[in-house]
Amino acid sequence: MPDNSHPQFRRRPHILFIDEENVDRSQMAEAYLRKLASDLVDAASAGLRSRPLDRRTIQVMEEDGLDIRRQQEKLASRDLLLWADVIIVISDPVETLHAAIPQNAVEKRWLLAAPDVAEDAPDDGIEAYRATRDQVRGRVEGLARSMRLFYGRREPGSVGS
Repeated sequence: MPDNSHPQFRRRPHILFIDEENVDRSQMAEAYLRKLASDLVDAASAGLRSRPLDRRTIQVMEEDGLDIRRQQEKLASRDLLLWADVIIVISDPVETLHAAIPQNAVEKRWLLAAPDVAEDAPDDGIEAYRATRDQVRGRVEGLARSMRLFYGRREPGSVGS
C-alpha cells in the first residue's frame, strides 16, 4: 500500500471564488487562477444566485488572452462549499454577501466593485468591465505570487524550473 503521507500524494488545495451572481468577478478570478497557478491549486467559482455569464466578461477576458466561453455559471451548493479549502468571497464595498462558510474552509474577503455600467453608457459598459478585470487580475496575481513563495515553486516555464 502506498504511503499517502509523501508530499507527492498530497492533493492540491481547492480555492472557490464566490460573488453575488457568478457572471463576472468570480468567473474572472477562476480563469486567472487557473492560468497562473493550475499546477498548485484547483479553482472554481460560484454565485449566491445564478445568471448566464455576461458577454462583456467574455469579451474583456478574450482581450487578455483567456477564453472563458466554456465556463458555466454555478450556484454555491453545499457540496461545492464543502469541496473548498479556501473560499474567497468577492463583494462590492456597498453590499454584504453572506455565504455559509463550512468550518473546514478558510474565508477571505475581497472588496471589488461589480462593473458599474450606466444605462446610457456609450461604450456598452465595456470600460467598466475592463476596470473590474484589471482589479481582479491584480488580486489573483498577488494570490498566485504568495502561493508560489509559500510552496517554493516558480511559474511553469520560467527560467530554472
